[in-house]
Amino acid sequence: MLNSLRTRPLPPWLTPVRAVFLGSLLLSLIARLGSTLNRDGMLYVKGAQAFLDGGFAAAREVFNWPFLSIAMAVVAKITGLGLENAGHLLNAFFMAGACALTVACVERRQAELAWLAALVALALPGLNEYRNELLREYGCWFFVILSLWLALRWSESPRWASAVAVQAALGAAALFRPEALALFPALLAWQFVAAPRADRRRRLLMLGALPIAGAAALLALYLGGHLSNGNRLADDLGRLSASRFDAKAQALASALIAYAREQARTILLFGSLALVPLKVLQKLGIFVVPLAFVFVSRQARPTFSRHPLFAWGIAAHLLVLAVFVVDLQFLAGRYVGLILLFSTPFVAAGLSLMLQRYPRWRPVLLVGAGLLMFANVVSTGPGKTHLVDAGGWLAGNGAESTRTYIDSGRTAYHAGWQKAKIATRNQRAEVEQAIAEGRYELYVLEHSRKDAPVEDWLTQAGLRVVKRFDHPNGDAVIVAAPIARIQVPEKPESAGNR
Repeated sequence: MLNSLRTRPLPPWLTPVRAVFLGSLLLSLIARLGSTLNRDGMLYVKGAQAFLDGGFAAAREVFNWPFLSIAMAVVAKITGLGLENAGHLLNAFFMAGACALTVACVERRQAELAWLAALVALALPGLNEYRNELLREYGCWFFVILSLWLALRWSESPRWASAVAVQAALGAAALFRPEALALFPALLAWQFVAAPRADRRRRLLMLGALPIAGAAALLALYLGGHLSNGNRLADDLGRLSASRFDAKAQALASALIAYAREQARTILLFGSLALVPLKVLQKLGIFVVPLAFVFVSRQARPTFSRHPLFAWGIAAHLLVLAVFVVDLQFLAGRYVGLILLFSTPFVAAGLSLMLQRYPRWRPVLLVGAGLLMFANVVSTGPGKTHLVDAGGWLAGNGAESTRTYIDSGRTAYHAGWQKAKIATRNQRAEVEQAIAEGRYELYVLEHSRKDAPVEDWLTQAGLRVVKRFDHPNGDAVIVAAPIARIQVPEKPESAGNR
């Protein structure tokens, strides 16, 4: 059995858990260098500023589940960092903690896999490629894995205080992503199967009494109409609505050929569900190979039996993703992050089995994993600096005003226009009507390479380009003014796109 990947003695203090924690922080730092803030991150920064200015109610006006923004505001207040940097600092430690706790769980049940699990946690593409983005997922991942680590400790010596700690950790995870509450059934299923028969009822009561009571109360509030529209929990529970699915099936049926319309519900259901395994396989990347090797080598049952809590976690989160994708027919890559974390011990086991059979692959594995770690966080392509340049130009040449039409929230963020009303992007009919009515003096338009060509339309609509900021991939931010009006003066020293 492979004990570790170590080729030479390491300092006694450098355990797999500490190594993965420090390595994760380093990768987050590398990913942060030269990156621009993502669209969701701007929303969370805006929410954090709203919390500092007006408290919880103000933050909730910006985003209806504002707990990451609140945490960012608190960290910024304590440390003196800007809100954006406070958010990235939180994310870096949340991610490092999630990786370290995952390895700690693996080490607790199968110590010989600890170093391989550390390698997997730092190299998995679907986990690490988002390190440059400010997201709620990192807090959710950390507290979910913390709850599993606490649960493993609790199972060795079941006590009420420890059970409450497990539940509190999952509750904290739900403050970042409410769907984390679906892990409660996974905990109960794990103990129903794994607990000694004589102690099973007590263990299920310790882990399940409070969550079941809370779920019943929440369901009663929802069915009674006491959860207001726009409430995040109400929205998530609404995804289970059969009427919403029927409405989508009817819309799909209208686009199908006649003899396929009766199958619209089946096509919608299974077509949507197919997105889940496809996304998981895509985000596993090359690590699909060792995971498949577990099954090919007929070691699936003993491997999964070593880490049953992680297996139940995968099952629970697959159900969450199924509900989500059937409702929205969409699945972002980061949504499968928990499944990737839960898969870590099984991928590590597959790597161990492969290296036992092919020991000469060990140097290739080390080099390949190292390259993959940095490939996940180092971008060789041009960043979205055109948005930063456009924002800088607006800050120096224009003023935030109700007479400026802007449909680029990212440009407004970089301009420091915190209160600007952001229009829906690429609404050309709306822009044409506004030009005809003379409502705005300046138009700031974000153009995607996927949109219809914009040059002829600008002229036909009566706009003249004042400044244009292009990205090499074809995206652009265009600042334009009505032809009948005087062009906005440009300060040469602040021109952003030479």
